[in-house]
Amino acid sequence: MFKKVLFMISAMVLISSVAFAADWSNTIAAVTHNGALYSIEKSGALYRTDLSTGNYVQVGKSEFANTAKMFSGPKNLFTIETDGTLYRIEPSNGAWVRVGKAGDYKGTAAGVFSGTRLYTVSNGALYGSNPISGAWTQVGKAEFGGTRWLFGGDNQLFSIESDGSMYRIDLNGSWGRIGKAGDWKNTKAGAAMNGIIYTVETGGALYATNPDMATWKQLGKAEFANTMFLFAEGGWLYTMEKGGLYKVSPTDGTWSQIDK
Repeated sequence: MFKKVLFMISAMVLISSVAFAADWSNTIAAVTHNGALYSIEKSGALYRTDLSTGNYVQVGKSEFANTAKMFSGPKNLFTIETDGTLYRIEPSNGAWVRVGKAGDYKGTAAGVFSGTRLYTVSNGALYGSNPISGAWTQVGKAEFGGTRWLFGGDNQLFSIESDGSMYRIDLNGSWGRIGKAGDWKNTKAGAAMNGIIYTVETGGALYATNPDMATWKQLGKAEFANTMFLFAEGGWLYTMEKGGLYKVSPTDGTWSQIDK
């Protein structure tokens, strides 16, 4: 009887450990940065995950529960809180400091780094910000009221609008449509790497778009319907689902789970 009970307890502990290791259902924000994945849970805890093993550690205290958006900068992590305040985070220990005035980024719909500047869209306008001082300037005219997704490129940005159209945006605010209107209407997650924009659609298909050629192609099978976040890091794609973290080939869409 004792051995049976001991076996049952051991099995329960093992099952619990596996479930916890692969459970991303409470993740509210996540980015890759310098070879690692940083994610924030509803509890406010910030975690760093090794992308080669899936092992993770908490970074700093559980102080990030009000995070609305998260970005990866050249050296630091950045968050915009629900009250619209921007914070800079030291990725090694979770120490954070406010950048600029409280509430300056309220209403931010999308954002991304290009070079050393943070670009955000709020209330239909595109802004470029100094991530150290918080000083910002409007870029171009207030023509971005439909922007849902923003991706960074070399000295340019790319957006996907609410109607599913993709645009190339120069850093002076001028822009032009790429491909056909509405081609990216079903996008649920995306990432940019080496001049290619990768997107996952609600039906589970993964696409690679070459913005210079205005062409796109599906990678692999439509197996990504449960994707919550899509990342690009170190020449690979990574997807986060509630049940696991996966490494994905950017050439053919083949994948393997890394947090078993």
